[in-house]
Amino acid sequence: MGARWAPRRYNQTEMRRAGAVLAAVGTLVLAAAASGRTVPPIISSHGVGGVWFGTPKLQAVKELTSLFGRPALRFVSNGCGPKYTEVEWGHLYVEFRQGRLAGFRYLHGGWEGRPAPQGVGGLTPKLATSNGVSLGTALGQVRARYGTLAIVGTDRWQSHDGLIFYISFQVTQPAPPSSRITEIKYGTCGDW
Repeated sequence: MGARWAPRRYNQTEMRRAGAVLAAVGTLVLAAAASGRTVPPIISSHGVGGVWFGTPKLQAVKELTSLFGRPALRFVSNGCGPKYTEVEWGHLYVEFRQGRLAGFRYLHGGWEGRPAPQGVGGLTPKLATSNGVSLGTALGQVRARYGTLAIVGTDRWQSHDGLIFYISFQVTQPAPPSSRITEIKYGTCGDW
């Protein structure tokens, strides 16, 4: 019999960070309501659109479908093997590890050799971090909103809460602050 999934226990620092994320989301929602704008669903180191990491796949897909509509694709990850499955909603690829929500990729273009999603009006779905970063945000703005970013490879940086921001490999080096974010991810099995 396989190992059973057990809920993750969070330490006080992680709980404070989760509280800060929830407070930031609440602030964004209130500010948007006051201005008449809508707030895009939040992607974070805790989940996607309010669906938390660790949620069983059936429940997570149901909740995400209520937010984003019917998924475009469901597939096994070519790079990580059958323990990892993916569900695609346009530019959002949600990853499941052994049947539980584990991570996401939000990116311009296609992934794993798939063609780029063809949405009307740009990105689908429209998502942002709790600090207001989305695809196309300038690297300088990401630094201003997150503070110090750790370099975790060529053309990618990690925030204090574990989100990874990519820019195009075609940008001159060192990457200027005007470089645009082409991918945001968290908790995925591979580095591609």
